[in-house]
Formats: sequence, structure tokens, C-alpha cells
Amino acid sequence: MFHAAVFAEEAGYYGGEALNRAISKLSKYSNQEQKTKVNQHFTSLEVISRLSSLSKEPFLKELEQAVADRYSVKILHHKSGKKQLNNRLIDPYRMIYWNNKWYVIGFCHLRNDIRSFRVDRIENLMLTENKFNPPENFSARDFFMKNLLPTIEDKEGIISLVISGDKSVLTDICQHWFLGHLQERTTNQAVFLLEKDMIHTYVPYLLLPYNKSIQVIEPISLKKRLIEVLSELIKFHQV
Repeated sequence: MFHAAVFAEEAGYYGGEALNRAISKLSKYSNQEQKTKVNQHFTSLEVISRLSSLSKEPFLKELEQAVADRYSVKILHHKSGKKQLNNRLIDPYRMIYWNNKWYVIGFCHLRNDIRSFRVDRIENLMLTENKFNPPENFSARDFFMKNLLPTIEDKEGIISLVISGDKSVLTDICQHWFLGHLQERTTNQAVFLLEKDMIHTYVPYLLLPYNKSIQVIEPISLKKRLIEVLSELIKFHQV
């Protein structure tokens, strides 16, 4: 519980105060030796996360309540890189914290499908009186990761991405969510399966920060694409 409170606070969790009250109660009914132990546990862990705005905390609280009580909500939000605001009526099934961002997963009435919405892109939220029943055995984690990770099933143009490099660097690369389709891993080499277009579009920017610590073995076309991206960057910064 002590460590949960630390993680909750750093994640901007909307219910962190409840955890702190629970810890205070534990301390209140503990003897001196137990209080010392409580303090040791509470101060033994520190979590460093990105700076996050607390301006969305009221939305997080309202969404959590809507999920628990099964009430639909109306939201006004914008998509990435777009200023236009969109109205949506959603049945919020679950909330997810991933990569330092909060998401609400639910049924979108406009799209007639389950969608995910980033909470920090919600500009307004209103609770409705409409009740809903969530689907049985729904896994927000499975839904979210399935839509996040590039699929390779029943797709043409799937090729191997082969990278060699230092063991620790390869381990770091293999843990990246975008490269979830790891097929083979040795001490100094990793083999992934990805759609060709995705390899040329996204992978160069994923690999460039590793500089000379890794080397692309296959496909040759990715090597050429890396050179193109670097050339574009050089031209941009020469202006």
C-alpha cells in the first residue's frame, strides 16, 4: 500500500488522497515500532516520472465514477495535431494509464465501436443519466495493446527486420512496444517481423537515437531509408 501511494502520486492518480488517508489510519493505530516500519516502507521508494498537469484531475475523478456507476458521458475532445473539437457520447468501460498518459476505453456511440480517448485531450466532460452495461470479460489492456501494436496477421508485405548490436542496447530495443513481434533473439542480434511500409515509415526514427550502438542487417532498403532521413535532417538544420 505504501508503494502504491507513491506510484499513484507520481502518476497523477485521482484517488491518491484516499490511499494517503488509509496509510494515516494505519499509522494512527500502530505502536512506535510499527510506525517506524511504516515510515521506512513509505520512504524506501521514489518514483521519477514526467511532469504532468493536474488540470485534468477533475476529469479523471468524474470518469472513474462514471465507469464505476456505469453512466454514459459526453466529452468534447480533439485529436492529435488537430485544433478542431469533436463531441462524443461514450460508455466508459475502463481507464488505463500507459506511457505517462491516462486513457478512457469505451463504446463510442458515433462510431458504433469501442475506442480509446486520451484524457489530456478532453476539453469538457458531462455526466449523463444514461445507464449502460459493459460487455462481459472485456479486457481494456488487450483491446488497447491490440490497437497499439502493428498487426502482422493475414497481411502481405511482412518482412524481417534484423538488428545487431550491444546486448544491453538490444534488450532496450526489444522492450519497445512498437517492436512487439520479436521472432528471434541471440546475444548480439534480434529479428522482428513487421510490415514493410511500417519499417520504412517509423523504424528509422526509432533507431536513430541509438547512433552507432546498433547496426541494421536486414532489410537493405531500411539502410537506404536511414540515410535519406539523416540527409533530410542535415538539410533542415543547415538552413
